[in-house]
Amino acid sequence: MRQFLILFSVISLSLFSSDKLGKLPVYKIAVEAISQTEDNIALRDFIKEQIHSTSRGMVSLPLKGTDTKVWEFDKEGNPSPKTIESLQNLAGTDKLILVSTEDGQAVISFVDVLHQKLEYRNSLPESLSKTLVSDFLGFLDKKNIYLALSETGTGSNSQLKINSLKPTYVAGEPIRFEIESTEDNYVYVVLVPENQKGEPVLLFPNQIQNDNFVRKGDKVTIPDKRISFKAASSPSKDRIRAFASREEWKEFQLRGKKEDSFYRLLPPAVTGTKTTARSMVMVTNSLTAPIEQTPVMEWEYQILSR
Repeated sequence: MRQFLILFSVISLSLFSSDKLGKLPVYKIAVEAISQTEDNIALRDFIKEQIHSTSRGMVSLPLKGTDTKVWEFDKEGNPSPKTIESLQNLAGTDKLILVSTEDGQAVISFVDVLHQKLEYRNSLPESLSKTLVSDFLGFLDKKNIYLALSETGTGSNSQLKINSLKPTYVAGEPIRFEIESTEDNYVYVVLVPENQKGEPVLLFPNQIQNDNFVRKGDKVTIPDKRISFKAASSPSKDRIRAFASREEWKEFQLRGKKEDSFYRLLPPAVTGTKTTARSMVMVTNSLTAPIEQTPVMEWEYQILSR
């Protein structure tokens, strides 16, 4: 069971119009070949086209002097001092994709530029480079869902109310609150951690409360009293985001391990759903649309150390 600590000065309700976003929440991505060989450039261009054609990200212009920069990471994904210098020079870029072919292997690395961390690295024989790209795109779909859950703008037309959420908690104290819907809705409640390297957690529905259709006037305690959800000991600023949808989010898969209380919200590609190249473009373009188009309310609150 994972524990979470939520730190903020006062309880508040943030109101932002999703119309102000003007676009799907996606990352600004630079795709670069580690060395300018013919095979590396071909793999780089193929990945760029896949990301651009499916709207998985905003592909930035080629970087200058990429082949002379140092890209080194340890087993934990931490960059070397010279790599940190290279990352600090990447202005206006959220993520960096590095591709290379080494000893007959195609390699894809995905770097969080802001937090200077290697998030993904995988390799396959060059003959299976398209399979490698497909695996990476599934990973990117997952990241885009997390981004949409985190950044979709809230609006005053939300049909949800929250009760019993205290202004402050202490470390280790159970966190439990009540959601009320003013209309018949499918309700999705997500914990978004302050640490962007963490993943949003789907608090509702969960493995105990797997029916998330809430009728008008009904009140649901989240999480169920059979589930332990406590504040952890390390300070952080986290958010509770509640989405009210007239339609079920059928584009996504709910997945959780037996030992976990909470689900993960995943794209079909991550859970092994087969798609053709043509359908992949159509599905991906609308993958995060249900999240972006669903009214959402957000609450922030404070946990104090003991």
